[in-house]
Amino acid sequence: MNTIRNYLESMFAGLPNTPEIVKAKCELGQMMEDKYTELTDEGKSDNEAVAQVIAEFGNLDELGDALGISQILKEQQDAARNTHQLSDDEAKAYLDESAHYAFFHGLATLFAIVCPSGVILAATLAPGARTWMAAGIVFLLAAAAACVTLHVYSSLHMGRWRFLKDEPCTIDYGTAERINDLSRSTHDSVVLQRTIAILLFCTCYIPLVFLALLSKSAAADAAGVVLLLFMVAAGVLLLTVSASRVASCRRLLDLNGSQGAYQKGHPQKAASHSPAVRAVLSVYWPTITCLYLILSFLTFDWAATWIIWPVAGVVRKLIDTMDQTKGDAQ
Repeated sequence: MNTIRNYLESMFAGLPNTPEIVKAKCELGQMMEDKYTELTDEGKSDNEAVAQVIAEFGNLDELGDALGISQILKEQQDAARNTHQLSDDEAKAYLDESAHYAFFHGLATLFAIVCPSGVILAATLAPGARTWMAAGIVFLLAAAAACVTLHVYSSLHMGRWRFLKDEPCTIDYGTAERINDLSRSTHDSVVLQRTIAILLFCTCYIPLVFLALLSKSAAADAAGVVLLLFMVAAGVLLLTVSASRVASCRRLLDLNGSQGAYQKGHPQKAASHSPAVRAVLSVYWPTITCLYLILSFLTFDWAATWIIWPVAGVVRKLIDTMDQTKGDAQ
């Protein structure tokens, strides 16, 4: 009987979750169940009964008039001709590349957070020593360059999947089931990563306080600040990687959001930026990085210029929200 239920799910997988479809699915399911019971009562084996039920009720096009959904089926067939169906290999490739993108993106953010560490240590361990300061500046520039390079590389590498936002796409029932299985199998690791990240955020100040109490020297304070930056950066990296696992699976499942198909919850409309906003966002974080470096070198007030990063994050979220609101209004 489970085979019949799974087959019924696959028959209605690409159809919208409208009251008419739900009613037709329930009616057909009851018809298939009654027929299966009738056949088994007649002495048919389980395999024989399942095969006969599928042969009799397995063609939804033939049953459309009887179920009252023939018009919906016709509309779905017309729409399918203009829809890209993602293959299982494409879905797997997208999930793999999303994981790599998330790691590079998180690593780039890590470099952006820790880039002042060299200058901070040089300024406190060897005040006035040009060699130490030069080494600190080299580390800062190298970390900033790595940040920009990783952001640009990962964004360009994921550019080939932009059609998932811009074009109508679907996934089949089997692919959706495999994505749901993957999501469930990685749930524990995602929870662990987020827990460690939160723990790092909550305890990042402890080395700073401990070193400040242990020694009254400026070097100890600087070491505490550097440890704080690295702990925050590690937490951000873990959060970025864990969030990507959930988001990439959700995006593939949301490809059928307009039909409400294959979802294990309520479908959501994926955000799609306008071309102008996409152009701005493609250079947003590299621009923020350059602005941060320029202001920091002009003022040498590293303790204050870091505020650019949380402000930039808020502005980025506002851009997303405003663009999505504008798109919904249109």
